[in-house]
Amino acid sequence: MKERTPLSYHPILISMHWLVFLLVISALVLGKYMSTLPNNAEKIPFIGIHMLIGLLILLAMTVRLVARLRLPKIPYASTGNKLLDFFGKVVHIGLYLFVFLMAISGISLSTQSGLAQIVFGGGGLSLPEDFYVFSARVLHGFISPVLLGLILIHVAAAFYHQLILKDNLFSRMSFKK
Repeated sequence: MKERTPLSYHPILISMHWLVFLLVISALVLGKYMSTLPNNAEKIPFIGIHMLIGLLILLAMTVRLVARLRLPKIPYASTGNKLLDFFGKVVHIGLYLFVFLMAISGISLSTQSGLAQIVFGGGGLSLPEDFYVFSARVLHGFISPVLLGLILIHVAAAFYHQLILKDNLFSRMSFKK
């Protein structure tokens, strides 16, 4: 008997999608808030939380990518427009790429600036005066608005599918059957 093609994503993919969404939004908001703070001891706990969220994002995205490659595929949600479909694929690839780049640039910044030792070492070390002297910080700051833009396009496209095309796209990322 032939196996049926699923119409919604596997619960692991759904869970990882929403977990990554919440973590990425949290990291972006916290990162934006931290950028307004002076680089003193009061900023260190916020950096620690931001770093832990970043590592959780990296872990969850890796689980999601591996699961996506191994689990059965669902039919592509076409808009009926080749250009929009192409753009949708580019945005999805961009989301994966820029989330991974954000995590890698964060790890690189931590390495370049000694942040792990400063934040988690408990040695009373102080933060660098300016993080922008590190190339990874410049990259991290460039990736952030690009990633936010991709997320906004992704959300707008989901609502376009749901409200304009009325193709019930939200059910694909829902636990309801």
